[in-house]
Amino acid sequence: MTSDTSEIDKAVEVVSINDKVPVPNESIVPHERQIVDGIIAIWKEDPSTESLGISKLHMVLKKKHSNWSVSEKRVKTLLKSYGLLPVSDVEQYTYAKEITSLETPSVILPSKVNLVMTQKRGKGLYAKVNIKAGELLWEELPLFLIPPLAHTELIGSGKACTYCGKLANDSSRTKSGISVLRGLDCNFCQETWCSLDCKRQNQLLHSSLKHPLHGSLSLTRAIDPTAFAQLTEYCIKEQWSGLYAIVIIYANCLLDKSGVLHLQFSAMARVSQSVRYKALNSAAGAFDAMQGGALFVEEQQEQLWRKGYELFCEVFPRAKSEGSILYEEFMFMLGTYNINNLDSSVYLLQSHLNHNCLPNTNVVTSSKRYEGLKVFAKRDLKSGEELTTSYVNPSHTVQQRLRELRVNWGFLCKCGKCKDDLNAQQRRKSSATKSLNDQKEIRTFLKNASKEIGSEELDLECPIDFNGERRKSVRFDEKVVKVA
Repeated sequence: MTSDTSEIDKAVEVVSINDKVPVPNESIVPHERQIVDGIIAIWKEDPSTESLGISKLHMVLKKKHSNWSVSEKRVKTLLKSYGLLPVSDVEQYTYAKEITSLETPSVILPSKVNLVMTQKRGKGLYAKVNIKAGELLWEELPLFLIPPLAHTELIGSGKACTYCGKLANDSSRTKSGISVLRGLDCNFCQETWCSLDCKRQNQLLHSSLKHPLHGSLSLTRAIDPTAFAQLTEYCIKEQWSGLYAIVIIYANCLLDKSGVLHLQFSAMARVSQSVRYKALNSAAGAFDAMQGGALFVEEQQEQLWRKGYELFCEVFPRAKSEGSILYEEFMFMLGTYNINNLDSSVYLLQSHLNHNCLPNTNVVTSSKRYEGLKVFAKRDLKSGEELTTSYVNPSHTVQQRLRELRVNWGFLCKCGKCKDDLNAQQRRKSSATKSLNDQKEIRTFLKNASKEIGSEELDLECPIDFNGERRKSVRFDEKVVKVA
């Protein structure tokens, strides 16, 4: 039997399917970014750990990385230097004062909404009259509709709408099979549209970006489709949706003979992407939702931007030869897009809404992206009250909200919800500390009492009320009811 078992053991190969990297036994001193990234990973896995003190956070980190040689003091120093402490004494980097905007041209306002420019908050939307909760304030189409970068391959093969990126196998498009595409497919390439609206709005841009011309005509074109295809491949490789978006925006502006689109985009809140990167880098890249490309050290990031600028210029040969696309303006376009887009697209009126973690409006985007959005009053609004939206998820912890807002939009939020959440968190900490102190006092009392009386029993007096009578139980009164 034993020999049979050994023969089987030799014949069977045991293959490990666990792809987890084994932790080395020897102690290592991690790089500072490893430590910060490790803490951020802990916060992402369990948001409640964001309110932990340094001592407990250090314990959790050591438990996750048992071979790391890192002191509690080093953890505190690093979190402080990156502005990641729950309450940091270090002044955190913000860039709200560097964001500028201009008066918006050719904007049509809803009947109950005013557009006001203020010194403190810049442009904002305000209620012109009293408004009831649930009332529709306005609806609008995207000023610039950007299809998802992840759908570009599907778009190229005709499996998604070339304008809005809607998948071709969507139930709303397959009522009669392929015949539903009749009149919606492009005559010069494989790409298709999902509706006549999409085709009508996108046909000129599509042909300009996707259909190469030959001979002398190609030399006079403002947009080079071959260069656009190369740029798209680069954006997919680097996962850089921002670069992909501003090429589509700039192309739309070039094709708009009125010039209004360019003026409207230029009037939006704008800031250089290099300025935004300072905040991103100061927070170790924590929780940034719209960073341009992967997070690199500053030198690598600069190389990424320069390469993106080079490809951008190749798409627009006429503008390149005229010198009308400067690197500085390219960086401002990236920053402007990143702080103004909603679900990848840009809306003229919605982009004027300022932030509050408890917003008074409800912005509803359609599943059909070309249909745009609707804005409703979330509660009753008084005349003169500013309309607000939330740039972040209000259900996130206050630390995560503050960090996302500082990195992505450049300001430290001081709204009522943030103040209340911080105060509640502080009260819980104080309560926990008091409870811990009470437990220590009880243990000390019992220890001292044990020393005084030795092995003798400890008699405690029964509690008495003010007149010397024994206190009655709070659970019973003196009335006794007989149960038959």
